[in-house]
Amino acid sequence: MNELRRGFKSWCEKASAGYRRDLGLVRHAALNPRALAAYLAIEVFYPEEIPGLDAGALHHLIRVDPDSWSAVTLVVGTTTIIILNSAHPLTRQNSSLAHELAHIILRHSPTQAFFGPGGALMMKEFNASQEAEADCLAGILLIPRDALLVMLNQMDEPSLASYFGVSLDLFKMRKNLTGVERQLGNRFAQCRSSARVTS
Repeated sequence: MNELRRGFKSWCEKASAGYRRDLGLVRHAALNPRALAAYLAIEVFYPEEIPGLDAGALHHLIRVDPDSWSAVTLVVGTTTIIILNSAHPLTRQNSSLAHELAHIILRHSPTQAFFGPGGALMMKEFNASQEAEADCLAGILLIPRDALLVMLNQMDEPSLASYFGVSLDLFKMRKNLTGVERQLGNRFAQCRSSARVTS
């Protein structure tokens, strides 16, 4: 497992808050990654919308082996394009798009991809450190700590996952990573203790 550099998570939280501010959202609002892509002047497409894509490759990508890929970023001239897997549920698409946006925001070196035998999309190399950073920023863009602190006691977990546009598994992972449940529990315990003292 790759350790993130010191202060990286805090930077991600600030970046997440900053993008929400730029998009006119309050700090605990859900962030639509497509809106963030538009703000960053990045175009988002499905494979079916790519002109000239070989029919066999398209069939393989979305019918034969849709679980082999989630999203890919391409730079065409001065235009950055993200292609999302249309066969995946919207929650996974949101996560995949946030992950690709995180790579772009962090100015990571692009990884070369190519079509292998049978039309499978393959990566030439895998940078574990960059992937860990993109995973972290993507999760925080979608579910920042501030939002969890505000929203956690207002809805049940499935409703919160739906609110943030993510899978229940991703929501639970973010909740556990942030430790906000423990923080809120301690705050509640302190309030109860103070009430006993003053009563």
